Amino acid sequence: MRHLLACTAIAPVLAALAGTDAAAETQITSATTAPARTSTVASGSADDITITSAGSITLTSGTAVTVDSNNDVSNAGTITINDADNVTGILVAPGTTGDITNSGTITLTEDYTAKDDDDDGDTDGPFAKGSNKKGIWVQSGAGHSGDISHSGTISIEGNNSAGIRLDGALTGDLATSGSITVVGDNSYGVVANDVAGDVTLRGAISATGENSIGAALLGDVDGAVKIQGSIVSNGYRYTTRPADTEDLDEDDLLQGGSAVVIAGNVSGGVIFDVPPVAGDDDDEDDTDIDDDGLADSTEGSASIVTYGSSAAVQVGAADTDTMIGAVAAGGSGYGLIVNGTIAGYGIYDGVDANGLVIGGLGGNVDIAKGVLVNGSIGAVSYDSNATAIRLGSGARSDTIQIGGVVGASGSSKEGTAARGLVIDSGATVSNLVVGGTVAAAALDDEKGTAIAILDSSGTVSSLKNTGAITASGGATNIAIDMSANSSGVTLSQSLASETAKAPQITGDIRLGSGNDNVTVSAGTITGDLALGGGNDSLSLSGASRLTGDTSFGTGSASLTLSDTAAIVGAIDFGGGSGTLTMGGTSSLSGAINNAGGIDVVLNGGTLNATNGGTIALNSLAANGTSTIGVTIDADKGTSTLYDVSGAASFASGSQVKVNLAQVGGSEGDYVIVRAGSLNGAPAFDTETLLPYIFKGSVTGDNSAGTVTLSIAAKSVSELGLSGSTARAYDAIFNALDNDSDIADAYLGISDGSTLNANLRQMLPDHAGGTFEAVTSGSRATARILSDPNGIYRTKDGRLGFWLQQVAFGSAKSVGSTASYDINGWGAGGGVEYLTGLGAFGGSFAYIHGSDSSGSSNNAVDSDQYELAAHWRGQWGPLLAFARLSAAKINFSGTRHFENGDVTRTADGEWDGDLYSATAGLSYQLQFNRFSLRPAVGIDYYRLKEDGYAETGGGDAFNLTVLDRTSDETTANGTVTAGYDFGSLNPADGWVRLELEGGRRQIIGGSLGDTTAYFKDGDQFTLVAEDRTNGWTGRARLYGGTDTFRVGGEFGAEEQQNHVAISFRATVNFVL
Repeated sequence: MRHLLACTAIAPVLAALAGTDAAAETQITSATTAPARTSTVASGSADDITITSAGSITLTSGTAVTVDSNNDVSNAGTITINDADNVTGILVAPGTTGDITNSGTITLTEDYTAKDDDDDGDTDGPFAKGSNKKGIWVQSGAGHSGDISHSGTISIEGNNSAGIRLDGALTGDLATSGSITVVGDNSYGVVANDVAGDVTLRGAISATGENSIGAALLGDVDGAVKIQGSIVSNGYRYTTRPADTEDLDEDDLLQGGSAVVIAGNVSGGVIFDVPPVAGDDDDEDDTDIDDDGLADSTEGSASIVTYGSSAAVQVGAADTDTMIGAVAAGGSGYGLIVNGTIAGYGIYDGVDANGLVIGGLGGNVDIAKGVLVNGSIGAVSYDSNATAIRLGSGARSDTIQIGGVVGASGSSKEGTAARGLVIDSGATVSNLVVGGTVAAAALDDEKGTAIAILDSSGTVSSLKNTGAITASGGATNIAIDMSANSSGVTLSQSLASETAKAPQITGDIRLGSGNDNVTVSAGTITGDLALGGGNDSLSLSGASRLTGDTSFGTGSASLTLSDTAAIVGAIDFGGGSGTLTMGGTSSLSGAINNAGGIDVVLNGGTLNATNGGTIALNSLAANGTSTIGVTIDADKGTSTLYDVSGAASFASGSQVKVNLAQVGGSEGDYVIVRAGSLNGAPAFDTETLLPYIFKGSVTGDNSAGTVTLSIAAKSVSELGLSGSTARAYDAIFNALDNDSDIADAYLGISDGSTLNANLRQMLPDHAGGTFEAVTSGSRATARILSDPNGIYRTKDGRLGFWLQQVAFGSAKSVGSTASYDINGWGAGGGVEYLTGLGAFGGSFAYIHGSDSSGSSNNAVDSDQYELAAHWRGQWGPLLAFARLSAAKINFSGTRHFENGDVTRTADGEWDGDLYSATAGLSYQLQFNRFSLRPAVGIDYYRLKEDGYAETGGGDAFNLTVLDRTSDETTANGTVTAGYDFGSLNPADGWVRLELEGGRRQIIGGSLGDTTAYFKDGDQFTLVAEDRTNGWTGRARLYGGTDTFRVGGEFGAEEQQNHVAISFRATVNFVL
């Protein structure tokens, strides 16, 4: 009976095994629940096993396929073991031979799902509850021979588990191009010991859980390691930081392991690669243009990411040394090449971020030639340390070459730093070559620290930069820190090619106590340069520029500038001997200190010392194309004095440049050179080397060994000023020092037209624009009274009324005051009642005007509210009128000062009252359809403006303006010709065209003068120009019936040598 049951039980298995030829392979082509062994799969005999795409093995425990003989296993189907511990998809016994291929699916999962147990809005509990699950497992002991290839899908849920685990040595290649997902603590996506062959990791590998690692190569690889896929390690519940992190529990913030660990020797080097890009010389039919044995279409891009504090890539071991050989591909000779992306993300508070870490665990790491980065390596923390690349103690890399991007962002707390490239004490690196970008960005400018390159080992002897090295965002920003070096560093910056982008270094540079040599032939350095002790040299050429302070140590100092190179910043020569040599049109602008032992040779260029005191030099020689600069600070009572202990010589053509710290008090005589012996003296080009508003001269006294500079302020006539700018100049000059920025802006002016433009910005409204704006609007609204057809009455002939809108504009040239452009509009209406003495009425109008200065950005807006009373009388063809008005006006003025980066805005508000009296008389001659109407009139306007004090522009720009009164009386004479179209009976509809011409003559009054002053300054008065007379002309068109009428008028008037225009539209209807 037992034999019968056994035969019955094995029947389904035999049916599932299509093993027609034991020497070929045994296929599993359908679903089975029985495990399989290579040693017995063929009716008790050994055979290869193939699970076809239609085949599957589903178990509740144990191992699905066991390789316990020298046979191959290939899975294109499905292996599933659910909710069981200590399970394996494919187990490879020690001492076997055969290829293991998985292109199908291995699923070792569980029914467990974490839930929100404490109802705080986030998931609680472990990632997994099961343990000891392996997709493909090579057991320890005697090694296995054969290739292991995975291109399918492996899914594992369990702690202490692995997608692929090689505990025994592998003689053959290990290759993955599929998907491996492992969820559980202390687990691996891929883990391997010794591999006598290549390791190629493509596809996607993900390990989630505390201490879980994406891919770990713990043994030696006798071949190359090529990574061309996505590998991610993570211990967090959420890799995107929630807006509120208060409710996150400890199990939400677990720290995973590294994405990639390389702890053994790799004879063929390590490359994080990307697919090759075909060039013009490549064969379009070549499917493997990089000759790496992989079809280019199957190659992906390395993307290595760790969420948490572990390094995204860790190279080295704690107890053994690691040797990385050269990568054969590309022939660069480097042992570690990064063409893809490596990144570490801290995500949460207090968690560091690390990209690539080499060494530092205890064992040495030696990398052939060094590290080449053409891709990107980054580290981003929320508030803590972030380090993109770190070479720890014991790491050795002859060269680190960066052609891609290395960047770190973090550090918003004290004691933390964002660091791009770090070389720890105990590591060894000889050369750094930067052709790409090394950047560090701190997140707090009060507490953060950013360091782009830090060499604590003191072993780097050469740094070449043709790219960008930047440190920014922190209270401390250091681009390069090599202060640990005592043997000397050669630092150079140049163009990579004639068409390359200019290189740059942003942040401080700190060098050590050795003999340092800094050579800059292109690009910029922005930050302080500390050369440390030793005999140091700094040379700038080409169009290079250093902005920051430079300090030499206690040894000798050599500073050379040529071509158009420039230094803006202080120079401290350290008190030792040395030379300062300048040529071409180079420039040095900054304080010069501790230079008593320095020989200065100026073969050209400008030495612009900004010291306010004595500058000790050993000698000074200036040729005919060179310039020395002096700084005078009248407020402190200091001026530059070149105190030369030896000889000072000035060739013919040498010049002096003067920097003034203040405007006021700068006039006087200053000794600028005192020498043991003097030969010649520099000349003075006042147009370019002294602020335009001053004049000066230079004299030399060879017997006394002194050169004396004399400075005086230019007069108004010497500046070519006239009119308002001349009247205000002294007050403006005396006010400039109230605002150092404005003072500096004026001291930087080098020509008369620029000075004039700046002065006009300082003037208040004074040219008559406000008077023109408010009177133009009022006269436009009053003009309806002189029009015999302007007002309709009710049917009983007693009551008349109207609505109208007006617009106007005029302009004035600068003249002796200032220009203006006027435009405005208004709307209003009125009513009148006919009595036996004529028609009496009243009106109201709102008028808005804008008065902008055509020569500056200054402007005044006015809002005018006008009430008027009038009388009109008509006796046949004779028409007379009179009008009185009063208006309240709100003025709002804005002045702008703009000179480069210096801008100021002053605002002023004030009120005004406008009064007017107007009268006129006309006589209309009618000749059937044609008419002729001569008219005369007289106007009187008086504007009283209150004084005001400006705000917002600062003490050198705000003005206090006193009150001002302007008035004007004019006489007008005009002749109007009209013609009626249509019916002569108003009830049938009519149209009338009128053309008017005449002259407006000013017979009295004047614009008020404008008196103003700056803070604590003297008053100045600006005298307005006389207003001018001129011809006038208007065209009117009316149309309507005896109950409704519309009309429009266009007017032009000669004013201030310009044409002022106006528009008026009226609507009348009979109630």
